[in-house]
Amino acid sequence: MPVTKMLTSKPMIFALGAVSTAAFSIVVPVIGSVLRPLVKEVIKGGILLGRQIQTLAEEAWQDVEDLTSEAQAELDAKAKGTNGNGADT
Repeated sequence: MPVTKMLTSKPMIFALGAVSTAAFSIVVPVIGSVLRPLVKEVIKGGILLGRQIQTLAEEAWQDVEDLTSEAQAELDAKAKGTNGNGADT
């Protein structure tokens, strides 16, 4: 039990905390320098994915606008009494 009492004493806890803080301040920059390029690549991938999704959404919206224009033209043609080709129905 003397080892347990020694490890849980206030001076030992303080010393372990100081050593772990020093080790942490050394390890974190190393980990950060390794992870930074990885995180940057993940962010770039997200940006590219966002651009692709935006392009797909714009194309889909254009298709909807085209269909809406065609439907409106057909309704206008029926209202005028033609089939849209300039011939009467």
